[in-house]
Amino acid sequence: MRKNANVDRTVRDLGQIEKSASTSRVLNLLAVSSASRNDPGYSEQPFFTSPRLNESLIIKHRVRADEAGVLPKDRVSGTKVILPFERTDLKIGGRSFLIEQKGWRDVVNDISGAYRNPERDILVLLALNDLPSLDPFLVREQLKRRGLAVAPCYFRISEADVTRMQSFVGKQVEILLDISQRNRMDGSSWSNRMIRALLAPTPGDSIHPIRLALRLDPEDFEEGIFAWKGFVYYQWLLGELRPQLGPFLREILVMKTHGFRDREMSLALDRARRRLVDRVNSVMEEVVGAVRVYEAAFNDLTRNGKPLAFANFLRRTPEMFILLGERIGALSHVASYWQFRFPEGALEPIQMEELFEIVRDFEFTLGGEA
Repeated sequence: MRKNANVDRTVRDLGQIEKSASTSRVLNLLAVSSASRNDPGYSEQPFFTSPRLNESLIIKHRVRADEAGVLPKDRVSGTKVILPFERTDLKIGGRSFLIEQKGWRDVVNDISGAYRNPERDILVLLALNDLPSLDPFLVREQLKRRGLAVAPCYFRISEADVTRMQSFVGKQVEILLDISQRNRMDGSSWSNRMIRALLAPTPGDSIHPIRLALRLDPEDFEEGIFAWKGFVYYQWLLGELRPQLGPFLREILVMKTHGFRDREMSLALDRARRRLVDRVNSVMEEVVGAVRVYEAAFNDLTRNGKPLAFANFLRRTPEMFILLGERIGALSHVASYWQFRFPEGALEPIQMEELFEIVRDFEFTLGGEA
């Protein structure tokens, strides 16, 4: 397993990641293994058949300059798999590889051992690599639509979140259904069936009326609907994220430090903090702008009766979906890590070096200067 794997130096502290929940940027299977060992589904329908992969950390990772030649094409982000050296002491680090780097399939084969199913694990890794972020909802949808059965314990989505999200999506689905079948007599019952079908991983022929109304061929419709569900999910997530980012933006500027104070480092930290706040606001503007494009297309359909405008949006959605997912995934990581590291009411001073490291990591995650 030594081939094409290297000592990972991109994660600030794997020990901190193990203690925190998975975010849009991190799929923490090691934490799942600790929490779900007694769940029958954990072993009956594992995420990976390889035990080592099933205790890995998977990270949506901005490709650094020294990694640019590793991937087969020019990419600014990739999916990194980290295999801890020691699961009980993650501070000593781990070995890693990037999905699609040269020889990565050989690494997976070596990890899997003689009696595992490396091809199935490779399919899972490719499915994750195709996603812009690792939000549990999107990961679950992606694996199901590719026929990859994984137990629910691997997806940390609370039932309350699922209910609220589906309610949010359902309202928009109902409008689509109303447009495609305005004159049906059994509207309420039929609408509920169609919402369940449309939110299913593989909707099937039952949503044929919507496809006809939007004048999309089956392939465009399938890809467009998956990306549309993701787009609406991000629209919902944005509403959840905004209240978290407000406190972060205020706190990052006033966070106190203690210990040795180097004047140059102190000035550099202040500049980095202001730069980070500007970057967060800039990325948020991009996200809001992308959501407004969706809302305009949806309004053209629902208010102005222009199905082609929404159909064209769905054709473009996969590309927009990737950009939006990367941006909102980065914002989610920043907000969730800050909330984990500094719980409400616990904004105690920390070492200047640690705060500088956190700010630089956030800048890098958001595509800034770090």
